[in-house]
Amino acid sequence: MIAVLLLENKKEELRILKKDKVNYNGTFPEKWDKKIPYILTVNTNQVIQKEVAGVDLVDEKLLHKAFPNTNWDEFYFEIWRLETKSIIAISRKTYIESLLEDYTKQEIVIAGIHLGVCSLSEIIAYTDNDTFMTNHQTVSWNETNPILTPNTETPQTNYIINELSVQNSHLVAFSSVLGFLSQSSQNTGNTIEYSQKQYDNYLQRNFFSKGLKVAIGIVLGILLINFFVFSHYYNLSQETDVNLMLNKSSLEEISKTKQRMLSKEQKLKNVMAGVQSQSTSILNEITKRVPSSILLTELVYQPLERKIKAKEAIIASDKIIIVSGTTMNNQDFTLWIEAIEKLKWIDEVVITHFGKNDTHETLFTIKLTLK
Repeated sequence: MIAVLLLENKKEELRILKKDKVNYNGTFPEKWDKKIPYILTVNTNQVIQKEVAGVDLVDEKLLHKAFPNTNWDEFYFEIWRLETKSIIAISRKTYIESLLEDYTKQEIVIAGIHLGVCSLSEIIAYTDNDTFMTNHQTVSWNETNPILTPNTETPQTNYIINELSVQNSHLVAFSSVLGFLSQSSQNTGNTIEYSQKQYDNYLQRNFFSKGLKVAIGIVLGILLINFFVFSHYYNLSQETDVNLMLNKSSLEEISKTKQRMLSKEQKLKNVMAGVQSQSTSILNEITKRVPSSILLTELVYQPLERKIKAKEAIIASDKIIIVSGTTMNNQDFTLWIEAIEKLKWIDEVVITHFGKNDTHETLFTIKLTLK
C-alpha cells in the first residue's frame, strides 16, 4: 500500500488538499500531479527499526549498539534522538535505490527521503499527544515505555496537529512534508545527506526550468513588439502608396521599401524559429550535465561585443556562450568541462576565470565556442 498526501503551504499555513491510500503495483496513480516534488517515506518490512538507550551525537556509536558488525556501505540509515533513547531505522541501499529508479522512470521527482517512523520527530512540537498510531505501529515518546510497538490491527484514527486533522494512515507522510518545508530536521544519518542532494538537484532543475521559460518569454516578447512595430510602419507605407500613386518614381521607391520590409519580416521569423530551437537545445545539453556540486549563476547566449551606445549598431558575438557559477568540487568541475567539450556542437571550451572570492567560494567563468 502507499499513502499519498498533497499539502499546500499558503501564507505560512498548511492545508491538506487531497489524500489517497491505494495498492501499489509499480505504477503511480495517474490522478496525481507529477510536476510537483514528492517526499518518499519508506515504512515497509524492508525497513528495520530499533530503539536503543542513549542519544550519543556520534552516529557510529548508536549504530554499533543497535546493529553490531554491519557493513554500512550497503545500508541507508536514519536516527531520531529523543530525551534518553534513540530510534534507528535502516534499509538496504539496493532496495531504496530501486524504488527511486522506479519513480524516476514514471517522471516522479523525489526531493527527500525518510525511513520508518523517524519523520514523526517533526510533529512533536505541534501536538500535546505523546502516542501515535501509524498503519501498523504504535509510537510513544513517553520514554518509560517502549517507543515502538507493532500492531496487528490499527483502527482509523484522526490526530489534531496544530489545529489540522491528520488521519493516522497519512501521519508519517504529513510529518515528512512538514520537515521538508521547515528544513530544520534534527534527525541524522546518510539518508538525510542523500535527501539534501535530492533537494539540491530539485532546486537546480526547478531554477533552470523557470529560467528557460522566462528567457524564451522575453525573446518572444521582443519579437512580438518588433512585429507590431513592423505592422505599424507597413500600414503607413500602404497609405503612402495610395497617396503617391501618380508619382512613378515614388511608387518605385515604395515598392523597394516593401521588399526590404518583407525581407526583414522573413528574417525575423527565421530568427524566432532558429533562436528558440537552437538555444533550447544548447541550454538543455549544458544544464543536464551540471553536477550537484556546481551552481550556475549566469548564462549568456551570444554576448554583446561592446556596450550599447546611441547611434551605433548592436553587435553580438556569434556562436559564443558565456557560463559563470560556483563549484564546491574541482574534480566535478573538470569532469563537467570534459563532458561539455565532447558535445558535437562545441568547437572550443576556454576557462576565462577560476578562483576564490572574499567569502572563499570558488568562482568560474567559461567561454563556449560553437561550431
